[in-house]
Amino acid sequence: MTRATPIRIELNEHMSEIVESAVEAGEFASPDDVVSAALTEWKVNRLLANFAPGEIDALIQEALDSGEPIDGEEAFADIERQLERHIASKSA
Repeated sequence: MTRATPIRIELNEHMSEIVESAVEAGEFASPDDVVSAALTEWKVNRLLANFAPGEIDALIQEALDSGEPIDGEEAFADIERQLERHIASKSA
């Protein structure tokens, strides 16, 4: 878990009521958790805004159509072996 850095923010009355209501309803354990969730969602929305409509669906379909998944560790080990062979062939 990352260490929290204390900061001070000021919310207008409406936003404060939203935070307090979410905590009182048991949706979140603390105001910190409400703000953290809101910031996480904001980051995701910013990331998704960089894609054109349908682009994410097309990328998912491309991944599904690309064949069986491979183990990442295995793939990187294979790449490393290929690189070592390439370097060795250049040195010979």
